[in-house]
Amino acid sequence: MAKSVKALIVVVGLGFLGWLVLTYLVVKPFSTDLSVIGEGKPVVVLVHESYMPAGMEAMERLNQVRGAFESDIKFRVADLGTPDGKTFASLHDVFDGAMVLLDGQGEPVRITLVPESIVSLKQEIERLR
Repeated sequence: MAKSVKALIVVVGLGFLGWLVLTYLVVKPFSTDLSVIGEGKPVVVLVHESYMPAGMEAMERLNQVRGAFESDIKFRVADLGTPDGKTFASLHDVFDGAMVLLDGQGEPVRITLVPESIVSLKQEIERLR
């Protein structure tokens, strides 16, 4: 194998490893504990299917803004690959990539897709304050 091909493989491998580290070690993961709903603090729930791109892209956008809201609002994921996630999705009639904003009593304030615009996403979450 030519040296340039080996070098390319190493560079691509290191790039992928760096992406994994940033994705899973630096970014704080979302909890799937939905039991906090209705316990007095508003909750933003992202409905997520692990193999679908819409939910992954929505999660990335939520990660960009949640630091500004975490002191007042909890962020959770309803994983459609789990019984709790399926039950939540069925109860609210939602699908991958949807965002459910719930007040402190657990009542839905708004159900929507996660906006593409970070400004719009912040405005949606502001409804819970």
